[in-house]
Amino acid sequence: MSTFPVIIMMSPVGSSPAEGWVAQGRRAAACDLVQRLGQVRCVGEVFVLAADPMDRKALIQLGAVPLASSAGTFHFGRSLAKIILENHFQQIGYFGGGSAPLMTEGMLQEVFDRMDHLGKPSALVNNYHSTDWMVSNRGDVFSRIQDRLETDNSLGWVLAQQVDFEVQAADFGAASRVDIDTPTDLLMLHRHPSLGEALEGFIQAAPPENLDKVDNLLDVMSTPASTLTLIGRTSPHVWKTLNDRTQIWVRAFAEERGMIASRRFERGEVRSLVGEMLEDWGVQRFVDFITNLSDGVLWDTRVWMAHRGRWPSSGDRFASDLGWVDAVQDEALKRLTQAVSQSDVPILLGGHCVVAGGIYALLESRKKTDYQPSRKDRQS
Repeated sequence: MSTFPVIIMMSPVGSSPAEGWVAQGRRAAACDLVQRLGQVRCVGEVFVLAADPMDRKALIQLGAVPLASSAGTFHFGRSLAKIILENHFQQIGYFGGGSAPLMTEGMLQEVFDRMDHLGKPSALVNNYHSTDWMVSNRGDVFSRIQDRLETDNSLGWVLAQQVDFEVQAADFGAASRVDIDTPTDLLMLHRHPSLGEALEGFIQAAPPENLDKVDNLLDVMSTPASTLTLIGRTSPHVWKTLNDRTQIWVRAFAEERGMIASRRFERGEVRSLVGEMLEDWGVQRFVDFITNLSDGVLWDTRVWMAHRGRWPSSGDRFASDLGWVDAVQDEALKRLTQAVSQSDVPILLGGHCVVAGGIYALLESRKKTDYQPSRKDRQS
């Protein structure tokens, strides 16, 4: 049986309260991951590369081995290759700090067992097109592709297309598709049965109004003939899964999938019908209109932001997701956040996960828990 060292990388903590809140949640998820990896056969030492001292300290206390950060601007591929080379790793596991909040010990064991039995150069990733964690039976290859890996998202694609690896992707589901990047990624895990102890405690202490909104959306998904509206980078698989597992109507305004990977965002080429409607109608009219069509809304607002061409700060984006109107500095985003906060139906704002992995998390929460709807009946 091979032994796989595991590297966990923790991203920097932002300066705003909303960014700090997300960082605390990501830290809790990473702590759960370290403890779960400790119960998995095949896993050797767990290493942590963390920009923030509090992240590093928390994981070291659980047995993780600290790694020194390289000087200069962080580059994912070069950092990963340097760690592998200096430690002579023959095979490797890599996880982003918030990449596996729902991966149980059993799921992790299956991943490492599966990789241990593959003879040819192989990797198992959570998502082929946007990788957040990976296990590979060949460590030496990463020095050859390091310059092509600006972030971890391209790991699966680069290994398959440019190194002749067999790359397998994990099955669709919340465990493989949820990565904690935004506040909403955390909130949508509120009722999930696979939460670790640290992350569950953190989420349960979230602002009650945010958790109530998640419960209200679970109510919508559990009520036959309700209408759920999806706006943003949602996929046909998500829509099909909703149709298969619920008895609700789904409205989907899907646009600009792949805007990051295709570099349309980078080139300023993102175009959005919803964005045009917001500019033409004004925020309040659009929110009123979508509210009249829906019992609940999941809205990936990053498409609209990219369409505008004025990208708000992380602090503004996260504050908007949390409904902290007074903390949002961008005037257009503040108006949108205000209108959404006054809506008669639950509207969750977020990034890609709100119309992707977060939906799988809600479906699994609705199916596997003793959840009782808390939404008050709305007046007709």
